[in-house]
Amino acid sequence: MKELQKYVLEHRNDQAAFQALMDRVDAVPQNQVYGEVNAQEFSVLLEQSRHIKSE
Repeated sequence: MKELQKYVLEHRNDQAAFQALMDRVDAVPQNQVYGEVNAQEFSVLLEQSRHIKSE
């Protein structure tokens, strides 16, 4: 998963890789459900999620 994330960040125009990443993200059960958020709030939520997964 981390390698795919890194690849997507390095190859932002690769739609197939992005879709593969989103499919994997959707396949992982979420502990929390979030409503609509703005881009900055989403960024904070992603960082929190990464921190939790790395523990």
